[in-house]
Amino acid sequence: MALEHILSPMKVGNKTYRNRIVSAPMAFGLIVQQPENRDFTYRKLEFPAEGGNGCVIVGETDVNFVDAVRIPGFRKFDFGKPEEDMETFNAVAEYATRIKKHGCIALAEIVHPGREKVPFGPDEEAIGPNEETNGAGCKVRAMTKDDMDRIANDFAKAATYMQKAGFDGILVHGGHGFLFTQYLSPLINKRTDEYGGSLENRARFPLQICKAIREAVGPDFLFELRIDGTDHQPNGITPDETGQFIQWAEQYLTSVHITCGIYEESVKSGTESSMFHEHGLNIEPAAIVKKYTKLPVGCVGGLNSPEQVDKAIADGKIDFGIFGRQMLADPQFANKCKAGEPERIRRCLRCYKCFPGSPEEGYDDLPFNSEQLAVYVGHCTINPLAHLPFDPNSLAPAGKQAKVLVIGGGPAGMQAAVTAADRGHKVTLVDKSDKLGGLLWFTDVDVDKPDLRNFKNMLINEVKIRDIDVKLNTEVTADFIKEFGADAIVMATGSVPACPPIDGIENAIQAMDMYAGAPVGKKVVMIGGGLVGCEAGLHLQKTGHEVTVVEMLDRVANESYGMYREALMWEMEKNNMKALPKTKCLKIEKDGVTIENADGVQKLEADTVIFALGMKSANYDALKEAAGATPVFVVGDAIKPGKVDQATRTGYLAAVSIESEDKTHVDDVKAF
Repeated sequence: MALEHILSPMKVGNKTYRNRIVSAPMAFGLIVQQPENRDFTYRKLEFPAEGGNGCVIVGETDVNFVDAVRIPGFRKFDFGKPEEDMETFNAVAEYATRIKKHGCIALAEIVHPGREKVPFGPDEEAIGPNEETNGAGCKVRAMTKDDMDRIANDFAKAATYMQKAGFDGILVHGGHGFLFTQYLSPLINKRTDEYGGSLENRARFPLQICKAIREAVGPDFLFELRIDGTDHQPNGITPDETGQFIQWAEQYLTSVHITCGIYEESVKSGTESSMFHEHGLNIEPAAIVKKYTKLPVGCVGGLNSPEQVDKAIADGKIDFGIFGRQMLADPQFANKCKAGEPERIRRCLRCYKCFPGSPEEGYDDLPFNSEQLAVYVGHCTINPLAHLPFDPNSLAPAGKQAKVLVIGGGPAGMQAAVTAADRGHKVTLVDKSDKLGGLLWFTDVDVDKPDLRNFKNMLINEVKIRDIDVKLNTEVTADFIKEFGADAIVMATGSVPACPPIDGIENAIQAMDMYAGAPVGKKVVMIGGGLVGCEAGLHLQKTGHEVTVVEMLDRVANESYGMYREALMWEMEKNNMKALPKTKCLKIEKDGVTIENADGVQKLEADTVIFALGMKSANYDALKEAAGATPVFVVGDAIKPGKVDQATRTGYLAAVSIESEDKTHVDDVKAF
């Protein structure tokens, strides 16, 4: 049977996982203290359980509110006395109820960030193995033995709290530079007492925590540990050392989750891998750890392929796969595997839409603060159902079958067509090109876009397997609209490149023309250092060209932020790609570009000059006028040039608004 290994049951402790598909911790556990944020947070965790997962894990809950809490704004309480805040207890217990009712194992993650904490008030502090200043500039106090005893007890109380709340077990986050890593890594742990030096000493406090938890919850409660196979730092912990630690901790644990990296360098060290990392970057370290223990060993890290995980299980490298962002991209992942339809999975792009980084990690360009981030986490570029303000399962059926005309076969148009067809409408999708995909056709060429290409192809397939009338090589005109007689029109007409009045612009080619096969010489100057310019330039740099990006703003890729921008900048740097921010293009000639910046006016020689100076919505005024009184829903780049997330979300919202009794979703489209 296909995917027989990943779909086979697995014994963990005294429980049986129905398959080897585990949803990594998502959402901040205590966000449900806020009534207005409960519904979409519960859905975020319940959907993968409903989607067939073997196990779903609720995201991090800090074990105390003094030196462990990572996000401000949560109501403080004593984990040892749940009766003192039954509202919080019942809200947390609801997670377990919703997950378990679908036959899925429910775990809750508990964590202490150690030195990574940022104090949010005078009664809070950061503590860790050493006295130091952390990456956020906060003073860290070295932990005493009393601190260690107290925190081990905090972990035990938090675990017992989750046990009382109805969870099947807990996952302790011991990786990513949090407390366990800080003690276990010889690079981080500088102590000279019995808690530093040898691995046996460095493991002493983490083992104390493990022992305290097991004694508190008894023998039958699941206790899983997320731990770094490597922290990806020179002279840091190795997979063999981690394996030895797991061997010592084995008596307390029921399974092991191998991750990597440190929080201060999330992108570079792979804690949240980028599109530039290999998929499954922790499979090989996990295989080494697995040699040291009889416990089930799984790994997280850039997994979006059931085929890759199935093979790793078959090869004996891991026992199960842990999928984080992938479960936001497609919570029906497991069910699609069981149905023998893995090609229908929306496979995660690792674009950081769901978690772009946090202020505590040093990202000062985020459009929200820590409290807002806790609510924001869980959006998705390719899954329009993620983080919706309403439950998609509660939508009333369409009032009647409508004859729907979708104009444009890009991601917005395809998503609208698919959703409208699923709601019972008769859909015709028209595009003037000879193929579906819209601007995403460039992914067939770009070396860094295999996952986005997969998404494009998946959407095309979703259109094909439905009763959707697709008309290619067909341009929609005013007469076409009048003759068609639609009950509703989705305007997914997209965008076209902007061409500003730069002297000599006729000597340059547009970035999309480069993807289409326009000849490009060895030395390239890219005018425009936004995302398109940087990513197109990086593609060229990786395929044998020498690229210099010229950008007027203070920084390149300015419309991006957080971890995605860091990943892109780091990749450009690794590939020796040049960028000139704060630089104005004065003139383009056949052999180069005249620029002006702080160094004065100079000429950059080039064999080819390319421009990526933005996009503008294609004009659809005549089409809208021809529609007359027919409802028109404008989606994707036709609203304003944007990213794929805007395309999928507005396409979905438009489709569910057609012949809908609930007109609030029409407003959602307009307000996007």
